[in-house]
Amino acid sequence: MKQKYWNRIQNIGICCLLTVLTWSCAEPRAPEGGPKDTQAPRISKKRYSTPNPSTNFEDQMVILTFDEWVKLQNAYSQVIISPPLKKKPDVKIRNKSVVVKWKEPLKENTTYIINFGDAVSDITENNVVPDLKMVFSTGNQLDSLTCSGQIVDAFTKDPKADVWVMLYQNLADSMPLTQQPYYFTKTNEQGNFLIEYIKAGRYRIFALEDKNTDYIYNLPNESIAFLDSSFVIGGEVEPVLRLNMFQERPETIVKSYKMPHYGAVKVLFNNEVQTQSTIRLLDAPNDYESLVYQGADSLLLWFDGTMDTTAAWKFVVENKAEKLLDTIEIREPESKAYFKENGTTLRWFLPENSALAGRKATVVERPLQDTISIEQHPLKSVPLVFKRPVNQVDKDKVWIGIDSAITVIKTEIVEGQDPETGDAVMDTIETPILLDTFIEVSMDTLRIDADNQQKILVSSDWLANRSYKIIAFPNAVEDYWGIKNQDTLSRIYRINSEDAYGTIQATITGADKAEQYIIELVDDKKKVIDQSVVTDSTTIRLVYQQIKTAQYTVRVILDELPNGRLDVGSYKENRQAEKVIVSKVIGLNAGWENFMEIDLSKTRTVLPNVTKDREDKKDTDGK
Repeated sequence: MKQKYWNRIQNIGICCLLTVLTWSCAEPRAPEGGPKDTQAPRISKKRYSTPNPSTNFEDQMVILTFDEWVKLQNAYSQVIISPPLKKKPDVKIRNKSVVVKWKEPLKENTTYIINFGDAVSDITENNVVPDLKMVFSTGNQLDSLTCSGQIVDAFTKDPKADVWVMLYQNLADSMPLTQQPYYFTKTNEQGNFLIEYIKAGRYRIFALEDKNTDYIYNLPNESIAFLDSSFVIGGEVEPVLRLNMFQERPETIVKSYKMPHYGAVKVLFNNEVQTQSTIRLLDAPNDYESLVYQGADSLLLWFDGTMDTTAAWKFVVENKAEKLLDTIEIREPESKAYFKENGTTLRWFLPENSALAGRKATVVERPLQDTISIEQHPLKSVPLVFKRPVNQVDKDKVWIGIDSAITVIKTEIVEGQDPETGDAVMDTIETPILLDTFIEVSMDTLRIDADNQQKILVSSDWLANRSYKIIAFPNAVEDYWGIKNQDTLSRIYRINSEDAYGTIQATITGADKAEQYIIELVDDKKKVIDQSVVTDSTTIRLVYQQIKTAQYTVRVILDELPNGRLDVGSYKENRQAEKVIVSKVIGLNAGWENFMEIDLSKTRTVLPNVTKDREDKKDTDGK
């Protein structure tokens, strides 16, 4: 009896073990070891899938079977069916298949497109099935029209890859803000797109760099592109569109503020501002003085940092043109050692974007040793940059010298022995030695920069490929608070040859005499080197002389507002970003003179079958 009971227990244990093993084998798991899986799942050729595309479709579901295990991510927001259904269908995984099941009857003689977005991926490395869609018609034919084009950056003209391009049958302005699209696709690496299986009709088009994958324009950091008019798909010509993508300009606010130096407050805005901002101290004493510098997106205030205070200073920052009004509070730092040191010493520093001779460009936040040479343009003044504004400089206490090689004779007396007599003899050896020194030269001008009082500009008749030493003796420079340099300050500058630079001559033709243009020279780091505002001209000629060798583009902006700056568009105002034409890249070599021409008349385009939906917009050009 006991043996029979024990055998029964063993059989139960074996059955449980087999059950566990069976479930373990059935559960899909990522394989261990081996090379990384980079291949996205593909529709299986050996197992059943709903034919794609299909006509005369009558099934209650669509089945897509893949060659490996797959999973769904954000299916509720990613999977979109056009034309839209009232009830969201069920989207589930069944083994290696994705199954979409309807909750309502489909319309007759209608082409449906199931766009899966980025919802389907493998279970191992999350490789997304790209551009997955299922097309079927409940009638005997598919809609066959297309819409194609390209999405580019409005300002750089670089193609925008992996952005959604969406069509809306509903022409209401609120569609991209509240509703998912009727048709959509994604751009490739060249920014090109193709939307297929479209039925004839009138549409609006909208492109979105979707940050939260919901196909709705609802985040301030999402870039957009749109055609400000509806257009027709159908007829003999299918539309080919080129839309410019931009990020709307948010409301200007104070992004941050700090006290970086003794007696200074730096305010950083979230936008570049075109008009002068103001900053004033609340409850300021009668003897309060300040100095303000407006940057592109910042404000720098120098004020009497020695004022008596118990805790903090409160300032009001205002820019009426930007509708900005804010109050900031600056507290004294707990540790005053740094401010005390900087408040009693005065040194000059290397300016931003300067270069040390033979080294990469750098920004030096500490005084440089005078044994290091700083590269200097042969036609420009040498800037002596201080941490605080300069009030005055004593020219008699500033000295300039040019390098000069002087040969001196070193005399050495050596004791030796006469080889014949053996007597001790004394011999004199003279050795020429080349010494590097600096000889004083005249100074043309020495002045405080009117645009930035932190700079003293020194000019002289610089000689190319020569080194100059500039020395400021004690008490030569006095800052905004009357503090003078107590130490001797010196720097060595190496004057480059004019042949180390190049010249670009730009000619812009086809301009509209009634329009205002902004012409910018931009380097390969996207930095604006030069900017000009031009009006009342059909042909514009600009010469950029003696500039550094690099790669450049010339950017022409149609200043439509006009306000002297590049303005992004606004979907709410149905306003496109200002039109920008960018030249081909100009590779400037040392000693070269490059010529380039932009014909603005060749950049204008006309879109087919465009109808105005808003009377307040004059231009129907998508560019």
